[in-house]
Amino acid sequence: MSTVIPYFDWSARSADWVDDIVEVFQEVAESDEFILKSRVERLEAEIAARTGAAHAIAVASGTGALTVVLAALGIGEGDEVVTPAFSFVSTASTVALRGARPVFADVEYETGLLDPAAAEAAVTDRTRALLPAYLFSGSPRMGAFAELAGRRGLRLVEDSAVALGAETDGRPAGRHGDAGVYSFFPAKPAGGIGDAGMIVTDDPEIARVARMLRNHGQPAGKRFYHELLGFNCRMDELTAGFLLRKLPHLDGLLERRRAIAAVYEEGLRPLAPALLPPQAGFGGRAVYTYVIRSQERDALRSYLAGEGIETAVYYPRPLHLQPAFAHLGHGPGDFPVAERLSREALALPLHPDMAPGAAERVVAAVHRFHTAGR
Repeated sequence: MSTVIPYFDWSARSADWVDDIVEVFQEVAESDEFILKSRVERLEAEIAARTGAAHAIAVASGTGALTVVLAALGIGEGDEVVTPAFSFVSTASTVALRGARPVFADVEYETGLLDPAAAEAAVTDRTRALLPAYLFSGSPRMGAFAELAGRRGLRLVEDSAVALGAETDGRPAGRHGDAGVYSFFPAKPAGGIGDAGMIVTDDPEIARVARMLRNHGQPAGKRFYHELLGFNCRMDELTAGFLLRKLPHLDGLLERRRAIAAVYEEGLRPLAPALLPPQAGFGGRAVYTYVIRSQERDALRSYLAGEGIETAVYYPRPLHLQPAFAHLGHGPGDFPVAERLSREALALPLHPDMAPGAAERVVAAVHRFHTAGR
């Protein structure tokens, strides 16, 4: 059967922004500003104002934001960073590429987020930082991580890539530790028209070093003078110009995502425990993806595909079992919750431009799967 309810539906998601994209492209093309110029500076100022951060540093991607932050903190050879075993790869790969060791800790089954108790158990005398990640529709228990970091003398970096506009434990996502990061990859709630990212921090030294590191280690205004060995990790003016147009709409887009999540919650919660929705209560959260848990995940996914409903699996293999991290010496059973989620997690379609009634149709199809022949 052809896809009736696509997972991303890029054409629908882009329809309202075509004129803005064309206009921004023309503005930038006719200017002499292409990278790290006035639009980038304005976007940095708006993100800083929105989040209450003293500094916002625009970079080329969410992964680049993590890379620059870890480098600015001096994380490197011999250091350890505690991070979840179940996350997107860059949460751990950016640590490893600094020459440090990503020390995995297990996650909570209900949320898929780093377990504070497991994280504390993973801390050693070589641990330099904690790196929890926001995931799906939830926020880590950042108050607990801030307390742990303060008590153990650790740096705290938030992989809040998916969470611009969210609040947790009374503060904006990304604002609980030494630095936070946001991603503007098109699929994200604050998605742009290509890769881009942002660092937020109150620490002037982190900000100063991050600004150099993103641009080949050059201090501002001193071209071809390289104080540090840095990266080519710069935001372009086209992306920044588009984001300046989209940012005022972010709260409304987040509300639409929460409304769709609420439809799923109301319709799917009665199927528990055969199917488990994510943690209830979406107020203040940046709902990125709506991920259910099912012991019949693969059969359910196949059934929904037959109904014309596209789904996605985040993530089919936990990080500690990825070939890229084989050097860490982990094996099956080391992080059982992460491994269970990799077998059970299934993301349903959710984005602000879903057709009216689409979420209800997904709910009805999931119910049919659980009642047909059972």
